Amino acid sequence: MNFSKMKKTLIALFTAAAFIAQAQQTVNVSMGASYANDIYYSLAGGEIKTEPASNWDLAFTIRPQDASILINEGKGLRAFVVSDNISDWNSIDTSGMQQRELHNSTESWNLGALANMGTSHPDYGWGQYNQITHNVNAKRIFVLQLSNGSFKKLIIDEMTAMGQQFTFRLADLDGNNEITKTAIKTNYAGKNFFYYNIADDQFLDREPLSSEWDLVFRRYSLPIQAGPVVLNYIVMGAQTNIGIRSARVLGAIPNAADSANYVLDNMDISRIGSDWKSFNNATFQWSITDSLSYFVTSQGGRVYQLFFTGFGGSATGNIDFSQNRGTSIGIAENALSEISIFPNPTQGLLNIHSEISSFQIALLDGSGRTLLEKNVENQNDTQLDLSAFPAGSYFIRMKSEASISNHRVIIAQ
Repeated sequence: MNFSKMKKTLIALFTAAAFIAQAQQTVNVSMGASYANDIYYSLAGGEIKTEPASNWDLAFTIRPQDASILINEGKGLRAFVVSDNISDWNSIDTSGMQQRELHNSTESWNLGALANMGTSHPDYGWGQYNQITHNVNAKRIFVLQLSNGSFKKLIIDEMTAMGQQFTFRLADLDGNNEITKTAIKTNYAGKNFFYYNIADDQFLDREPLSSEWDLVFRRYSLPIQAGPVVLNYIVMGAQTNIGIRSARVLGAIPNAADSANYVLDNMDISRIGSDWKSFNNATFQWSITDSLSYFVTSQGGRVYQLFFTGFGGSATGNIDFSQNRGTSIGIAENALSEISIFPNPTQGLLNIHSEISSFQIALLDGSGRTLLEKNVENQNDTQLDLSAFPAGSYFIRMKSEASISNHRVIIAQ
């Protein structure tokens, strides 16, 4: 080997060694005692923003093709449907409302508690889509039980065409202290949600820009099978941002698994979730699940492997994990993540909005068999009629010339 070639080889080896040393990073974040704060985290940039977990009650979507409204279940807020007829506003009946409690979806930010009971377009849970005005108008009345135990009734009067503005009303159950609030989505451009605090009567801009974060550590409600019934428990976990794809890897050595062996998709915001830890009732200590890691895409298009190493519980809110930086998946591969698919679940028509104007759509069953294909040219919006397919779980695969993305869709009965 000549000197020049040997020099290049040594440089390559030192560069590779430096990259490996840089790729693995040990991280500690702290939510504080009793999980007092939400932490927005970037895999590339670290902790982006910390916000008090209890400073909001309702969160309203920013996305134009979305009608999602979240409730702060981690704070103790509860929501119930009390009427499917908005003319009952002045004489609501709260009997039996406990059987109509609502929860935020743990799979999608698009299905907040007040929206996730919608059966299909044009029913969006809290409201009904008007095909003439293109507004979503009030359809149901809700009762909120606040974290202090008091109650308010709530109606979402309207989301205007293309989702530019929300108007809603709040009042005591007897009708006293009624207020009407209006908020414009464009005041919060670049975010996923804007927030409202009922006690303070205040709108909040509490999120970082959506393009800046990958994970949020927060408390949320998780449905858990308890014998013959499903109960909802408040857990602490990590949820991923819109468009972030992930895979859960169990049974592999965390720092030796290869992302090429796993399919990364964005069908479930709680893929990381809360079950990387468990409480040992014998030792009264938290344990980390053995041989469990996650592959997660970042806003910059790079794949990271993440595995947890420690958890302090509610006493400290400390979370320890390591992350390994993998290879870039490329910006083009991420391009189709900026889409909206609604309503989901659906009973028929599925609306699809994409930032890319020419792409191919395919409907696949759970085994990957293609059931339906459609080419879309020079338009950002299209529809699929899924009414002929049996109820169940399917995948929508979207391809452009340089990108591909997969999204789970539920066809309801």
